[in-house]
Amino acid sequence: MNERHDLQSGHTPATARITTLESLREHLQWAIELEHATLPPYLCALYSLDPSRNPDAAQALGGVFVEEMIHLALAANLLNAVGGRPRLNPTTLLRPHPRPLPHGDRSLRLSLVPFGKEALEMFLRLEQPALPGAPAEGDNYKTIGQFYDAIEQGLHHLSTELGEQEVFSGDAARQVTGGPFAHTGGHLAAVTDLRSALAALEE
Repeated sequence: MNERHDLQSGHTPATARITTLESLREHLQWAIELEHATLPPYLCALYSLDPSRNPDAAQALGGVFVEEMIHLALAANLLNAVGGRPRLNPTTLLRPHPRPLPHGDRSLRLSLVPFGKEALEMFLRLEQPALPGAPAEGDNYKTIGQFYDAIEQGLHHLSTELGEQEVFSGDAARQVTGGPFAHTGGHLAAVTDLRSALAALEE
Protein backbone atom coordinates (compact mmCIF):
# COMPACT_ATOMS: atom_id res chain seq x y z
CA MET A 1 0.00 0.00 0.00
CA ASN A 2 2.79 2.44 0.88
CA GLU A 3 4.65 1.53 -2.30
CA ARG A 4 1.56 2.32 -4.39
CA HIS A 5 1.13 5.62 -2.52
CA ASP A 6 4.76 6.55 -3.20
CA LEU A 7 4.26 5.88 -6.90
CA GLN A 8 1.16 8.03 -7.09
CA SER A 9 2.95 10.89 -5.32
CA GLY A 10 5.84 10.75 -7.78
CA HIS A 11 8.37 8.76 -5.73
CA THR A 12 9.42 5.57 -7.47
CA PRO A 13 10.92 2.79 -5.35
CA ALA A 14 14.47 1.80 -6.23
CA THR A 15 13.19 -1.73 -6.87
CA ALA A 16 11.14 -0.73 -9.96
CA ARG A 17 12.02 -3.24 -12.67
CA ILE A 18 10.81 -1.40 -15.77
CA THR A 19 12.96 1.70 -16.10
CA THR A 20 13.19 2.25 -19.86
CA LEU A 21 10.65 2.64 -22.65
CA GLU A 22 12.25 -0.31 -24.43
CA SER A 23 11.67 -2.51 -21.36
CA LEU A 24 8.10 -1.23 -21.01
CA ARG A 25 7.34 -2.11 -24.62
CA GLU A 26 8.89 -5.55 -24.17
CA HIS A 27 6.73 -6.24 -21.11
CA LEU A 28 3.58 -5.08 -22.89
CA GLN A 29 4.34 -7.46 -25.75
CA TRP A 30 4.64 -10.20 -23.12
CA ALA A 31 1.22 -9.07 -21.82
CA ILE A 32 -0.26 -9.63 -25.28
CA GLU A 33 1.28 -13.10 -25.38
CA LEU A 34 0.06 -13.81 -21.83
CA GLU A 35 -3.53 -12.84 -22.60
CA HIS A 36 -3.51 -14.83 -25.83
CA ALA A 37 -2.19 -17.90 -23.95
CA THR A 38 -5.33 -17.93 -21.79
CA LEU A 39 -7.67 -18.16 -24.78
CA PRO A 40 -7.21 -21.77 -26.03
CA PRO A 41 -7.82 -23.43 -22.61
CA TYR A 42 -11.01 -21.45 -22.00
CA LEU A 43 -12.25 -22.01 -25.55
CA CYS A 44 -11.49 -25.74 -25.43
CA ALA A 45 -13.45 -26.10 -22.18
CA LEU A 46 -16.30 -24.05 -23.64
CA TYR A 47 -16.52 -26.14 -26.81
CA SER A 48 -16.64 -29.33 -24.74
CA LEU A 49 -19.96 -28.24 -23.21
CA ASP A 50 -23.45 -28.72 -24.61
CA PRO A 51 -25.00 -25.27 -24.04
CA SER A 52 -28.51 -26.77 -23.99
CA ARG A 53 -27.58 -29.02 -21.06
CA ASN A 54 -25.11 -26.71 -19.29
CA PRO A 55 -26.30 -23.17 -20.07
CA ASP A 56 -24.90 -21.52 -16.94
CA ALA A 57 -21.43 -23.02 -17.30
CA ALA A 58 -21.35 -22.23 -21.01
CA GLN A 59 -22.38 -18.62 -20.41
CA ALA A 60 -19.80 -18.19 -17.64
CA LEU A 61 -16.99 -19.62 -19.77
CA GLY A 62 -18.08 -17.57 -22.77
CA GLY A 63 -18.00 -14.44 -20.64
CA VAL A 64 -14.50 -15.18 -19.37
CA PHE A 65 -13.30 -15.86 -22.92
CA VAL A 66 -14.66 -12.48 -24.09
CA GLU A 67 -13.00 -10.75 -21.14
CA GLU A 68 -9.65 -12.33 -22.01
CA MET A 69 -10.05 -11.08 -25.59
CA ILE A 70 -10.71 -7.59 -24.20
CA HIS A 71 -7.59 -7.89 -22.05
CA LEU A 72 -5.54 -8.82 -25.12
CA ALA A 73 -6.87 -5.81 -27.04
CA LEU A 74 -6.19 -3.52 -24.07
CA ALA A 75 -2.61 -4.79 -23.86
CA ALA A 76 -2.25 -3.98 -27.57
CA ASN A 77 -3.73 -0.51 -26.97
CA LEU A 78 -1.20 0.04 -24.18
CA LEU A 79 1.69 -1.04 -26.40
CA ASN A 80 0.49 1.14 -29.28
CA ALA A 81 0.09 4.08 -26.88
CA VAL A 82 3.75 3.96 -25.80
CA GLY A 83 5.06 3.81 -29.36
CA GLY A 84 5.37 0.03 -29.70
CA ARG A 85 3.97 -2.30 -32.33
CA PRO A 86 2.01 -5.38 -31.21
CA ARG A 87 3.30 -8.59 -32.76
CA LEU A 88 0.82 -11.42 -33.26
CA ASN A 89 3.35 -13.94 -34.48
CA PRO A 90 1.90 -17.47 -34.75
CA THR A 91 5.23 -19.10 -33.84
CA THR A 92 5.17 -17.21 -30.53
CA LEU A 93 1.46 -17.41 -29.81
CA LEU A 94 0.51 -20.88 -31.02
CA ARG A 95 2.87 -23.07 -29.02
CA PRO A 96 2.07 -26.72 -28.22
CA HIS A 97 0.16 -27.57 -25.06
CA PRO A 98 0.65 -28.12 -22.22
CA ARG A 99 2.63 -24.89 -21.91
CA PRO A 100 3.47 -22.28 -19.28
CA LEU A 101 2.28 -18.70 -19.28
CA PRO A 102 4.79 -16.54 -21.19
CA HIS A 103 7.48 -15.37 -18.73
CA GLY A 104 5.37 -16.65 -15.82
CA ASP A 105 5.62 -19.29 -13.11
CA ARG A 106 6.63 -22.42 -15.01
CA SER A 107 4.87 -24.68 -12.52
CA LEU A 108 1.55 -23.49 -13.96
CA ARG A 109 0.86 -25.48 -17.12
CA LEU A 110 -1.94 -24.56 -19.51
CA SER A 111 -3.60 -27.59 -21.05
CA LEU A 112 -6.40 -28.15 -23.56
CA VAL A 113 -8.87 -30.24 -21.59
CA PRO A 114 -12.67 -30.55 -21.50
CA PHE A 115 -14.67 -28.76 -18.85
CA GLY A 116 -14.31 -30.62 -15.56
CA LYS A 117 -12.22 -30.82 -12.39
CA GLU A 118 -8.86 -30.56 -14.16
CA ALA A 119 -9.97 -27.51 -16.15
CA LEU A 120 -11.44 -25.80 -13.07
CA GLU A 121 -8.25 -26.34 -11.08
CA MET A 122 -6.22 -24.85 -13.93
CA PHE A 123 -8.53 -21.83 -14.22
CA LEU A 124 -8.43 -21.23 -10.45
CA ARG A 125 -4.65 -21.29 -10.53
CA LEU A 126 -4.59 -19.03 -13.58
CA GLU A 127 -6.90 -16.44 -12.00
CA GLN A 128 -5.36 -16.66 -8.52
CA PRO A 129 -4.98 -13.18 -7.02
CA ALA A 130 -1.68 -12.03 -5.60
CA LEU A 131 -1.23 -12.39 -1.86
CA PRO A 132 -1.45 -9.14 0.16
CA GLY A 133 1.89 -7.36 -0.02
CA ALA A 134 3.20 -9.59 -2.84
CA PRO A 135 5.93 -7.78 -4.80
CA ALA A 136 5.56 -6.65 -8.38
CA GLU A 137 7.22 -9.14 -10.72
CA GLY A 138 8.11 -8.24 -14.28
CA ASP A 139 9.40 -11.70 -15.20
CA ASN A 140 8.87 -15.20 -13.81
CA TYR A 141 5.79 -13.77 -12.07
CA LYS A 142 3.82 -15.92 -9.66
CA THR A 143 0.46 -14.27 -10.48
CA ILE A 144 -0.81 -12.19 -13.36
CA GLY A 145 -1.63 -9.41 -10.87
CA GLN A 146 2.03 -9.14 -9.84
CA PHE A 147 3.05 -8.89 -13.50
CA TYR A 148 0.62 -6.05 -14.15
CA ASP A 149 1.76 -4.34 -10.94
CA ALA A 150 5.27 -4.25 -12.43
CA ILE A 151 3.90 -2.62 -15.60
CA GLU A 152 1.97 -0.10 -13.52
CA GLN A 153 5.12 0.78 -11.58
CA GLY A 154 7.01 1.16 -14.84
CA LEU A 155 4.37 3.51 -16.24
CA HIS A 156 4.49 5.69 -13.13
CA HIS A 157 8.28 5.73 -13.12
CA LEU A 158 8.68 6.61 -16.78
CA SER A 159 5.91 9.23 -16.74
CA THR A 160 7.70 10.94 -13.84
CA GLU A 161 11.15 10.50 -15.37
CA LEU A 162 10.41 11.39 -19.01
CA GLY A 163 7.01 13.09 -18.92
CA GLU A 164 3.72 11.67 -20.14
CA GLN A 165 4.05 13.19 -23.60
CA GLU A 166 7.32 11.33 -24.18
CA VAL A 167 5.96 8.04 -22.83
CA PHE A 168 2.61 8.15 -24.64
CA SER A 169 3.96 9.03 -28.08
CA GLY A 170 2.03 6.43 -30.07
CA ASP A 171 -0.35 7.08 -32.95
CA ALA A 172 -3.85 7.56 -31.50
CA ALA A 173 -5.33 6.19 -34.75
CA ARG A 174 -4.02 2.74 -33.76
CA GLN A 175 -6.30 2.58 -30.70
CA VAL A 176 -9.24 0.15 -30.74
CA THR A 177 -12.43 0.80 -28.75
CA GLY A 178 -15.67 -1.09 -28.18
CA GLY A 179 -18.24 -2.35 -25.72
CA PRO A 180 -20.23 -3.19 -23.82
CA PHE A 181 -19.81 -6.82 -24.77
CA ALA A 182 -22.23 -9.71 -24.35
CA HIS A 183 -22.02 -11.72 -21.10
CA THR A 184 -19.45 -9.37 -19.56
CA GLY A 185 -19.14 -5.87 -18.22
CA GLY A 186 -15.80 -5.45 -19.97
CA HIS A 187 -15.01 -2.24 -21.80
CA LEU A 188 -12.37 -1.66 -24.46
CA ALA A 189 -11.12 1.92 -24.22
CA ALA A 190 -8.42 3.94 -25.94
CA VAL A 191 -5.13 4.56 -24.13
CA THR A 192 -3.65 8.01 -24.63
CA ASP A 193 -2.12 9.05 -21.29
CA LEU A 194 -1.24 7.78 -17.83
CA ARG A 195 -4.81 8.04 -16.54
CA SER A 196 -6.27 5.94 -19.37
CA ALA A 197 -3.32 3.51 -19.17
CA LEU A 198 -4.00 2.89 -15.47
CA ALA A 199 -7.70 2.44 -16.24
CA ALA A 200 -6.80 -0.18 -18.86
CA LEU A 201 -4.65 -2.02 -16.32
CA GLU A 202 -7.48 -1.89 -13.80
CA GLU A 203 -9.85 -3.37 -16.39
